[in-house]
Amino acid sequence: MLDLSGTVPEVLYVFPYKNTKVGDNRLHQHDFPEISIMVDGCANYLIGDQRFHITKGQVLMFNPHTWHQESQPAGTFSYQVHIGFRNFVLPGIGSDKLPFANSVIDLGNQWHEFFAVVHQLISENHRQALGKQLLERAMVTELLVYLLRALPENCVADDQILGGEQSPDSPAETQAVVTQATYYLNAHYDEDVSLAQLAASLHVSSAHLSRLFKTVTGETPSSYLTRIRMQRAEELLHNDQLTIKEVATRVGYLDPLYFSKQFKKHFGRTPSAER
Repeated sequence: MLDLSGTVPEVLYVFPYKNTKVGDNRLHQHDFPEISIMVDGCANYLIGDQRFHITKGQVLMFNPHTWHQESQPAGTFSYQVHIGFRNFVLPGIGSDKLPFANSVIDLGNQWHEFFAVVHQLISENHRQALGKQLLERAMVTELLVYLLRALPENCVADDQILGGEQSPDSPAETQAVVTQATYYLNAHYDEDVSLAQLAASLHVSSAHLSRLFKTVTGETPSSYLTRIRMQRAEELLHNDQLTIKEVATRVGYLDPLYFSKQFKKHFGRTPSAER
């Protein structure tokens, strides 16, 4: 039996969000583990070279450097909680790895206990109360214990994965901030989002966020947001029932003329030519 008495992770983020926006999010990976929990609704996931349809009550566990991409099908929504953490050490296994061979986890008889904690975690995350970070850390630790208790229900990774060399320490805090920023931008691209507002929500300065974002993604938060908006606008323009002004509004532009200029700059053609 694993001795977990000295195992308490550092929680990098807890990010609950509801997504109703059709389309693909960015293909990405992290230098730290991430848990994604489907609290309600559904979404499609590309994990490595495999595709999965994830529904309410399912849990995903991404070990470091696992490439994954979320996609929201038309006519659906998803309500998920993403949890990034690090410094979680399992005896005989190593740091920041959980011994699952697959990313889609079967909780087995741990399901009810696991989701009871998930709902407590969501409630605590929405509060600004004394001891919030301490409670979140305790609850994330509890979730990890339930995941490990579910191991008999899942394929366990082979010895090479468990006993291999650990990757050197990487700037996990940097990537955690950028991950939260990309989640936020994907969830709020149809709103009036400013860099200052985004940075404030992450408790960093605008200049610092821009530097971190550019380092990890190769682009600025502004260009990332524009790219998301343009991709969504391109999809919406194929709906003849929407005017160009309505499309502009749906992707966060109150001025349709400015939207048209941005669209032409991005694609080399006007919104009208897209139809």
